[in-house]
Amino acid sequence: MKNVRHSLRRRDILSLAAATGVAAAIPGARTARAATAPKRLLVILTPDGTVHDQWRPTGSGSDFTLPRILKPLEGLRDDLLILDGVRNVIAEAMQGVGDPHQQGMTQSLTGRPNTGSARSSGISMDEYVHQHISGGRQALRLSVVSPTYATDWTRMCFNQNGDPLSPYNSPYTARDAIFRDFTPGTTGPSPEELRQRAIRKRVLEYSRDRLGSRRATLGDRDRQRLDSHADAVEALLQPPADPVAVDVCSLNAVDAWPAGLDTTKESNFPTLTRMQMELISAAFACDRTRVATLQFSQSASPVVHSWVGATFAHHELSHHTATVAEAMNSSTSRAKVVDIDEWYAKQVAWIATDLKDKGLLDNTVILWTTDMADGRTHGLNPLPVTIIGGANHFQTGRYIDYRNKGPRNGVSHADVLTSVCNAMGIAIDKFGQASTCDGPLVGVT
Repeated sequence: MKNVRHSLRRRDILSLAAATGVAAAIPGARTARAATAPKRLLVILTPDGTVHDQWRPTGSGSDFTLPRILKPLEGLRDDLLILDGVRNVIAEAMQGVGDPHQQGMTQSLTGRPNTGSARSSGISMDEYVHQHISGGRQALRLSVVSPTYATDWTRMCFNQNGDPLSPYNSPYTARDAIFRDFTPGTTGPSPEELRQRAIRKRVLEYSRDRLGSRRATLGDRDRQRLDSHADAVEALLQPPADPVAVDVCSLNAVDAWPAGLDTTKESNFPTLTRMQMELISAAFACDRTRVATLQFSQSASPVVHSWVGATFAHHELSHHTATVAEAMNSSTSRAKVVDIDEWYAKQVAWIATDLKDKGLLDNTVILWTTDMADGRTHGLNPLPVTIIGGANHFQTGRYIDYRNKGPRNGVSHADVLTSVCNAMGIAIDKFGQASTCDGPLVGVT
């Protein structure tokens, strides 16, 4: 019988590797190492539904083709988890208060009925995650040309009492709040970093000694494996050649913003969008926040997206009817909504790519959702939901169609919220109203 005590098991090596920082040298150890990296959440809400035949991919699983609206995400296809057949079961049953815009907006992140007057019957998922993973950091809630007053059409985030949590409409104010008294290190290790290096050195020395003491008890194959890891430990014990660490934390982008931009002016919408996204990226990279939300306008958006050629408000166009926008026929207004949604997809692609370039995307979950499914009919199902990143939890690079499956003929959007909580390391079975949540999504991990 094999003597287990004298066999170097993989979990033994990984436990040492996790302590010493050599996991990157071990094939297949990516997940073990990534589990120690900070988890981050970004929720993006774009208003007034979508045009489904221009949003829905063709194919299934990993063999899918992106349609017009999602085409800007092509460079990120391996990082995508596109979910079809997601239903707002609560609003569908009209358990909340108000019209579909009001219910869809206030329930999008809570999975619970709203109670009117910009209030929910419980906490939103972003705030719940924030309370579990942020370690005292601020949540960064942002909006672009959104009303400063709270109504059921303008708020999606709520605290545990169901009170609305208002976003920063001004990137300048948000920048000052999140980076107050903060300066990225540029001249060498801080006293805290030197202290951490000393601790790490002691851990490495202990690990080296422990590896050496076990060498004599191993067979040739295990001894060779151990020697390669011992060499990696020795390399890590050498002092850094350059005391200035190369870091993705930088305020260059947010410090280069134009001054005095009117944050309420529609014509500044594209510039404000980029500024808010640059702020989120910098805050994640500098670990100033671990939970961020970005709300574009509001439900029933009055914004005229002139930069894509629109001459009527997004909400008007979303109805695709000549009676709402009398100067346009239905097919023209529908096409303009596709242009608007494609523009939003380009913005989502920008921040996802930026986070990926900084090495942050695998441990960041981006949830891109909307307040309703179809603005034309005020339809609430199926919601267009896209998850980007989170590859250390989700099995990405797939399109999953839940339509006409299960007793709900789809899945509850509260199941999506539950799965995102799980991806953040929060082990819960359900999020939101228990009767309208069936648990984490099946087939996403």
